[in-house]
Amino acid sequence: MNPLPVRRHALGLPAGSIRAAHMLVIVGITCALILNPREINIAIPAYLIYLLFLMLGHYFASHGTTIAGRESGQPSPLHLPAGSVRFLVILALGATIGWKISQNPDGLRQQFEMSLDALKDQPYLPIVILGAFLVGVVLRSIVGRTNPPQWLQDFEAWVSIVALIGLGIAAVLHLIVTASLEIPWMPLPTWEGILGAVIAFYFGERS
Repeated sequence: MNPLPVRRHALGLPAGSIRAAHMLVIVGITCALILNPREINIAIPAYLIYLLFLMLGHYFASHGTTIAGRESGQPSPLHLPAGSVRFLVILALGATIGWKISQNPDGLRQQFEMSLDALKDQPYLPIVILGAFLVGVVLRSIVGRTNPPQWLQDFEAWVSIVALIGLGIAAVLHLIVTASLEIPWMPLPTWEGILGAVIAFYFGERS
């Protein structure tokens, strides 16, 4: 009996690699904002908070379905050892919050309150992000999960990578420019909404 052909995933990488990269970048930016060494506290942008919760729920639930499990024999995302991404996410978030609680609990509390205020300033953002995620889910049901067009997978992956670059620029703005100007938060609602929608769509389409 001939072995079953190995299914190709986006950009020829193991299943879940693009999502793993997104997850690590989102968590890294969030941790960097929490650990901001400057005196001024910076609110966690609303789109980062929504995406973080969306990604955590999606990514941790995807193993064994859209991301290869340990027993599948397929390589793990980004060719890292099995469970590495989940371990890094838990370690980074846990260590960051734990360190901030021990070193500057008042600063963490103030940052939490500022972040809640930022959420209130963008009441339609969760609708945009959730809507983009659902559009991705609908497209996935139309295209099919088992054998989607290769060009479509790669195109979506490249678009999501462009969004990652946008996240990097946003991180510079929040970590350097915002702190340098000594303002608590510099809103970029249109840009952040677009970034959040693109990434949410990709996660929905890969669900």
